[in-house]
Formats: sequence, structure tokens, C-alpha cells
Amino acid sequence: MPTPTLEAYKRAEVTAAKEESRRGFTVHLVITLIVWAILIAVNVFVASEFPWSIFPVVGMTIGLLAHWYFGVVHVDASVQKHQRDIERRAA
Repeated sequence: MPTPTLEAYKRAEVTAAKEESRRGFTVHLVITLIVWAILIAVNVFVASEFPWSIFPVVGMTIGLLAHWYFGVVHVDASVQKHQRDIERRAA
């Protein structure tokens, strides 16, 4: 069995990081949707005087978008920075 090259390790790390970031975002999305449903149901059926559930829903949406942007969209840049740091320390 041939020894993997440094480039193969780098590609594998990027691939693993992308899979992990997508999985983490999916979990965050599912939990957020469940909490949204609960908050909206409580607002509609228990405390319907004022639509207060919009405030936590908007806040959670901002958090979800931030997770997507920094955790999924920019995962390549994050892994590449990590790889450069490791190479600098190894040199």
C-alpha cells in the first residue's frame, strides 16, 4: 500500500471538514425549526395578545445564517489557515 502524500492528507482534511460542517449545520437547522414551531405555537395558542415569537425567531435566524456563512461557506478558508499554521509550526 503506497504512503499517502501531504497533498492527499490536505484534501482529506478539507473533505472531512466540509462533511462535519454540513452535518453540524443540518443539526442546527433541525433544532432551530423545532424551536420555531414550539415558540410560534405557544404564541398563537397561549399568549396571542402580541406576536412576541417573531423576536426570538429573527434572532435564531441570524444565528443560523451566521453558522451557515462562517461554518459552511468559509470552511475551505478556515481549513487552509489551519493547514498553514500547522506547516509553519512543523518547519
